[in-house]
Amino acid sequence: MVTYIIDDTDIITDFLRTHLTDPQARAEASRIETITATAGQTAITLSPSVGTVSAITSVTVEGSAKNKWSDYFWDYQNQKLTFYTALTLDDEVIITYKQGTSNWIYADKPDDQLNEDSWPRIEVYTLSGSGKRLGNYQADIQSKPTINISVWTKDRQTFTISGATYSNNYLGRYLAYQIMKVFEDNEGDLDPILYDYEPVGTPRAAPYSSQYQCYHTVMEITYKGIKMGRIEV
Repeated sequence: MVTYIIDDTDIITDFLRTHLTDPQARAEASRIETITATAGQTAITLSPSVGTVSAITSVTVEGSAKNKWSDYFWDYQNQKLTFYTALTLDDEVIITYKQGTSNWIYADKPDDQLNEDSWPRIEVYTLSGSGKRLGNYQADIQSKPTINISVWTKDRQTFTISGATYSNNYLGRYLAYQIMKVFEDNEGDLDPILYDYEPVGTPRAAPYSSQYQCYHTVMEITYKGIKMGRIEV
């Protein structure tokens, strides 16, 4: 058995980067890499042409689609994709991903100093959680964390999206409701590692940040997972 360690907020961050579109297109450029596998190969380190890989959007092996988290593990920090089952000699692997020199959705604080180009931005972090043992003392633990998703929008920063203009709190609410729609439409992409997504209320306004001159919209979600924080295959 092999164990891969991954935080649930990294999984949610990757999910949102995959399905949301950045109004500033900071990491929306699409790139395709084609790799010819060696016998028994499992790991592939990607080589973006610009910046870093933001999120993998599709993977095929010999023309057959592979599913993130059930067929392979994506390590954002090391820019590495690892298949759970070893590849065969000369297998053609086609990987499509988003890339860019900066991003807008984070499971932690950004390394770079924030400036005018840093907004809008979305932060994902754990608020609280609970667990339930699914049987006797040897049974798995089912975790149920509550996650905060914070949307920050810069004062007087305006974007036109699908023919409509959004700014300030209106932009924050628009992005928050798009997040809800992404979960509703694509929840299956998180299977089997996370499941049973539920929103906790609806997006709401949080206090304005005078320091950053930003509007703040927050929402909370819950979901469930077994063996939280790790993948065992």
